[in-house]
Formats: sequence, C-alpha cells, structure tokens
Amino acid sequence: MTVGPSSSARVSELITMFDHVLEEQGFGWDHWHSLLWNLHNVEPEQWTQLPPGGGRTIRELVIHLGTTFLMYESHAFGDGSRAWGDRVIHGVGPGDTPAETTAWLRRTHGVLRESAAKLTDDQLGDLRKAPWGEKYEARRIIELMIQHPLYHAGEINHIRALLQGNDDWDHQDMGRDEQA
Repeated sequence: MTVGPSSSARVSELITMFDHVLEEQGFGWDHWHSLLWNLHNVEPEQWTQLPPGGGRTIRELVIHLGTTFLMYESHAFGDGSRAWGDRVIHGVGPGDTPAETTAWLRRTHGVLRESAAKLTDDQLGDLRKAPWGEKYEARRIIELMIQHPLYHAGEINHIRALLQGNDDWDHQDMGRDEQA
C-alpha cells in the first residue's frame, strides 16, 4: 500500500495509543495500565480519601486529567479560549460520584481524540500551542497526552492500593521476607 502525503497512518497509530491510555487492550486482555482499569475497583468512599501522607485524591487526579484533555484540545487544536477552571463539556462537569466523573473523563478524552484525529501525517510537524503558551510540534503534544495520563494512572493505582491495603506484587518475590 502506498502512503501518500495526506495519509494519516502515523496519526492513526498515535490515536490508537491515546485510546489505550483510557482503555488499554494492547494484547487483547492486558488492560491493567489503562485509566479505566485502575478506576474500576476504587471503592466509592476511597474516591475522595487521601492516602496516608498524601496530598491528592483519586477524584482530584481524574479531574486533573480530564481538565488537561480539555485544555490541550482548546489550546493546541481549538481557539485557545478555555481556562484551567473551565471543566464543563457539553453542559456537563466532572460530577461528584465516581460514575459521573468517569463518564466526564470519557467525554473529555473524546473531545481531544476527535480534534487530534483530524490531523494528517503531514501536520504532525506543525507547531501548536500548549496551554502555557509555548509552541510544540503536534506530534509532541499528542505524545505528551499519551504519557501524562499513564503517569497519573500509576498514581491512581498506588493510592488505591494504599487505601485498600494491597500494595504489593503477589506474583513477584521482592526478597523483603528474607532475613539478612
């Protein structure tokens, strides 16, 4: 297959990776790294609970991620008018319950996804504005929107594990039980 100058094969690959951040199916079954998987077994009371010594809740991290999706969409692909405190999308804010906030996160992901998916491969090198005003290639902005949620998915997983008292690897002996 010949890939012409207006093709979107590379854009399509980036969008697939961005989708996997939300709901990973990398091997058809391996979804443990996705945001939604790391949220699925958070108990409702843990949604707003701080971990021991922590300063952020799982809900706050989810709202932060959804807000970054909206901000990057507005500034890199839209008119740049959205401010950090503007979290409403199509009349819906993040809500109070885990279900409401997770549904909102899906919507915010979809908004950024839709705008980024309109790019052609030739446009990946075009400079786009980040929310703080500096300009980066479109590919770098999409790459950041893949990496940033993965970082916070790990935080969400760790906070959940601390709150549930199961912060360990059952499948891997780390040698902590051995006497020196």
